[in-house]
Amino acid sequence: MKHAFIDRYAHLKSPIHELDVAKKLAAALSGLFLLLILLPLLDQTRTMSGLYIYSICALLVALGSKVPISFLLTRSVMVLPFSALIILVNFVSGNFSPGQTLEMILKSMLSIFTLLLLTSTTPFHELMKQLARWGAPRLFIIILAFMYRYFFLLVGEIEALERGIKMRHSQVGGWKRTQVYASIIGMLLIRSYERAENVYRAMRMRGFTGDFR
Repeated sequence: MKHAFIDRYAHLKSPIHELDVAKKLAAALSGLFLLLILLPLLDQTRTMSGLYIYSICALLVALGSKVPISFLLTRSVMVLPFSALIILVNFVSGNFSPGQTLEMILKSMLSIFTLLLLTSTTPFHELMKQLARWGAPRLFIIILAFMYRYFFLLVGEIEALERGIKMRHSQVGGWKRTQVYASIIGMLLIRSYERAENVYRAMRMRGFTGDFR
């Protein structure tokens, strides 16, 4: 598999990488709390000013971490389709305003940017260990660990299905192509469920008790 993990840059050498895991995790969670809870409580002018200041600080941290800015930005914009859906709902309901739209986009992108900075400067297993030290629910940690471990397999399944579509249905368009993609999504769900069952049985046979060593 050639798929890169989410912490592909976690082993670089920089002052940010060398910080204690607990401090980085606490800083990231504090940043998210500021973005999603505290800033929205202020008036719109102060909220936007806070978002701009946060953006500058996040950019400075990113530069200090030596993680490519292009990597962080291209993955941060992936949240925009979800933001667009919320904006559409607000527009239909009559709650649309340019200021709120810009605020929502900035908060969404900065939240993803913060999480990317965290995972790009800290190995994923170290984050899991720190969450366990803080008393996070074991089930939550197990789910995150398995999602990380098998995400690249899911990406491989999607790529294989896409190649199948291009080879067998390259000339199909319109509604029929939509039907093809719908059946592919159903097939992906079935394969994911079957893989989850196989992994569960394999872990039970090997005596897995919920603790990673």
